[in-house]
Amino acid sequence: MTTSSPTFGSTPIKQETSNNPALNQQAFARTVERAGLKGRAGMSAVGTYVKTGFLLLLLIAAGAWGWSQVRIVTISGVEVAIQPAWTWLAFLFTFIFAIAGIFAGRFMSLVAIGYALAQGALLGISARYFNMEWDGIVGQAIVATLAVFAATWLIYTLGFIKVTSKFVMAVMIGMGGLMLLYLTAWLLSLFGVRFNFLFAPTPLGIAFALLVVILAALNLPIDFEFIKQASRAGAPKYMEWYGAFGLMLSIIWMYVSILRLLALLRSR
Repeated sequence: MTTSSPTFGSTPIKQETSNNPALNQQAFARTVERAGLKGRAGMSAVGTYVKTGFLLLLLIAAGAWGWSQVRIVTISGVEVAIQPAWTWLAFLFTFIFAIAGIFAGRFMSLVAIGYALAQGALLGISARYFNMEWDGIVGQAIVATLAVFAATWLIYTLGFIKVTSKFVMAVMIGMGGLMLLYLTAWLLSLFGVRFNFLFAPTPLGIAFALLVVILAALNLPIDFEFIKQASRAGAPKYMEWYGAFGLMLSIIWMYVSILRLLALLRSR
């Protein structure tokens, strides 16, 4: 942690920061300075949540469309899913929009909408494959994700979760450890060493998947807190799209984590 805090207008933001790459003081301050909008107040937490809801609706709609584009054919009596030919384009646009979010500035609304559509299409395609293997699992994951998000937001709003420096540090350590584990597993897999517990429906694998879901949920209060502090500090109105984009990233990660956990549970 540094000793200084970025400001919007004349009000500093509290030093607690988010692990979300799109929701942290440096990202907000950098974008505001680049756009030349420092000091123009207007951002609100309510506006950010409304825009988040809009992006999630686009994400779900794009996901439904991506789902519908997967062809199911029967080969030797076995149903096989064939992904659409444009899937690689969706991957490309998702990557481009994710990078563009760092530099979007006043065009953040277009980037956030583009990302929601591209990522939603990809999630829809992958969801079709999951649902073929475990019928109904996608709907369960969506409901569980919305329930966890709503419960976390309510608990945070009622003040039962205090986003302190120690809380943030603990989550950051957990995130760092998770990323290090994934990186180590990937590097060792190049030499034929596999961490089976990361993918197998064993008690250890399920416990690990549950831990990832908990870690994803713990990121949400940090995101909520930063959005609140940024709006209080006088961030520009367009930064609501930036906050909504970052919060959407957290929700997507939580959905994917819950889907993976349910898949492991159903595999048993």
